[in-house]
Amino acid sequence: MQAAQMRQILYAGIVGDAFGVPVEFNERDTYRVTTMTGQGTWEQPRGSWSDDTSLTLALMDNLTTDGTYADLFERFQAFMMWGAYTPRDETFDIGKTCAHAIRNRFINQLAPTACGDPSEFANGNGALMRLAPLALVLSDEADITTRLQLTRDYTAMTHRHPRAILGSYLYLECLHAMLSGVPLRTALATVPAQVQAVAEPEVIAEWAHYAPYLTPTISELSRNQIRSTGYVVDTFGAALWCTAKAQTIQEAILLAANLGGDTDTVATIAATWAAVRYPTQTVPTSWQAALVNPARLAAYIEPFVTKFGH
Repeated sequence: MQAAQMRQILYAGIVGDAFGVPVEFNERDTYRVTTMTGQGTWEQPRGSWSDDTSLTLALMDNLTTDGTYADLFERFQAFMMWGAYTPRDETFDIGKTCAHAIRNRFINQLAPTACGDPSEFANGNGALMRLAPLALVLSDEADITTRLQLTRDYTAMTHRHPRAILGSYLYLECLHAMLSGVPLRTALATVPAQVQAVAEPEVIAEWAHYAPYLTPTISELSRNQIRSTGYVVDTFGAALWCTAKAQTIQEAILLAANLGGDTDTVATIAATWAAVRYPTQTVPTSWQAALVNPARLAAYIEPFVTKFGH
């Protein structure tokens, strides 16, 4: 993949995150955003990114330096405890399931891939939101079994239930297909069968939860049929719906940020997906320029694209 395209995909996700931060948890249709704002839910300055981006930066840093799973947990702990990878050295948002996994690692001394909560009630989107860099690194990996094993490992570090793992499989495999030049509609028609052919039985058993969204006609679903909560299935479906409906990256971000609920994560994933779908587009310059602490972002993005981009 070209370094410029890789850079654009990463920045699109961060812009989506910052766009959704001020309106996170707001009820749908009680507000309307048309440009990047600040304050709001977390009382953060305009252009601030959340744990979605912070944990993504940690993953990028780990991949760039050939870090182990244990090394990645050190980075996660640095984020949670000391504000590493944040806009202003302050951790203002972290999901309970991710925090629990970090405590499992450093208090209970569990193996890295055993730290994720395996409970059905721990199926949040905290793994899905940070895995896009892995898809970029694996864009040239032809073996789906290898890709799924790595996806499972990186997911299980924080989310170990098969439903969360399936969400990661579907998201990253759709990204993989689209990065190979496959249109979104075609990916939605082919990727599910490819995943079903090799995924573990306990993962396939969760298929019915995602099935309503795994259709080339997902854009025909009404807005009222889309839930935008932090539940991994809802986040996956909402982000995919925004991507399928949007004709631009900008439109995908606006659709996601105005759905209400877990707006930062839905917008992060929708923007990432849309940037892959529309590789010749860019996010609005004014939105990217508004991001807080651009030097910190570049400190992790540039080494990553230098190492993995062409």
